[in-house]
Amino acid sequence: MKDDELEPNAEHIVEGCLLTVVSLGAILGNTTLWIIISRNRELRTITNMFILGLTTADLFVAVINVPVTVISLFMGGWPWGEAVCRFFGFTNMLTLVTSVMSLCNVSINRYVMVCKPIYFKRIYTKRNSVLMILLCVFVSLLLSSPPLLGWAEYTFIQKQMFCFCDWTKAPSYAFFMISVCFGIPFGVMTVCNIFIFKTVRDSKRRVTAVANSPNSTKVEDHEPNSSTVIKDDVSKPHDVTVIINDRSSTYPAESGRVTFQSNNNMQEDGKQLKRKNTTLTTIRKKSRSGKSRSEEIRLAMILAIVVVIFVISWLPYCLSMLLEIFAKDKVHTAFHMATIMLGYSNSAVNPILYGVLNKKFGDGFRRLFCCCRKS
Repeated sequence: MKDDELEPNAEHIVEGCLLTVVSLGAILGNTTLWIIISRNRELRTITNMFILGLTTADLFVAVINVPVTVISLFMGGWPWGEAVCRFFGFTNMLTLVTSVMSLCNVSINRYVMVCKPIYFKRIYTKRNSVLMILLCVFVSLLLSSPPLLGWAEYTFIQKQMFCFCDWTKAPSYAFFMISVCFGIPFGVMTVCNIFIFKTVRDSKRRVTAVANSPNSTKVEDHEPNSSTVIKDDVSKPHDVTVIINDRSSTYPAESGRVTFQSNNNMQEDGKQLKRKNTTLTTIRKKSRSGKSRSEEIRLAMILAIVVVIFVISWLPYCLSMLLEIFAKDKVHTAFHMATIMLGYSNSAVNPILYGVLNKKFGDGFRRLFCCCRKS
């Protein structure tokens, strides 16, 4: 489009202003998330490495892709040449695919943590996690490259006022991307989150069943940091689940598995315990493992919500892709523009979700902004 043909209208100006707000919000939120995680040692976990990968993709969208689209809206068209358009079309595709792959990575990470915890530390070492993130970027580069090599084309899409792939010129690439970039990853994410919810639900049911059981072992807790006395009136060997509630503010509540053996010994987490006169005294473990496990499960729930919000944000754009192929010029331009604005807005939503739904992130946001206000 030549410079003298560029002519914005009122609708473009409004859309440009809205996207400017989205861009600024995404930059502020995602940059703050980076600062919070880097400054808080407790938040520098393997899972948060994957979250930072997703945050980086969102930052690229907010710093590069959205501002370029805003300029196109304010000017009424694409003001630069085709080569520049191809570059920004590629970055648009790359950040979108990287976001999808990052969410898939995070979902698999949470699945292993919640459903297969004994394998977690073995699989998710720091080295392996970095390799997984780099592999995610490499796969995204491969999937985004075909239009640069002749399969489809990156060009200016007038209906959405940004440079992206022209799906009408290569429907086969559109179907390939819908299948490989959306279908397979979202299938994996769905399966992972279903198993996570099922595991958490079954765990809660087991705890409730044990707590309500009439034959459950009585636990007497004398002092916040003292030993716990467990009394048992059953003479036959059996399994008992003991839930120890700690009133101390220093250590979290814990639970353990205790098995009464016929030789009057007991087994707790692989350690032999002596039984005498049906009274067992155990020393409370000063560990945060129970609390940590609960937080990991809570984070899995939050990330499941992040996946759902991402699907809601980008599914309309996938629909607009198909409509552009099968019903070109039959859908109003406003719908096409709304789909890309909704997709871009997802980059600003994730930090809000972390801050509202996760206590540690929320506390980090509050501390950071309080420090900024004081200074």
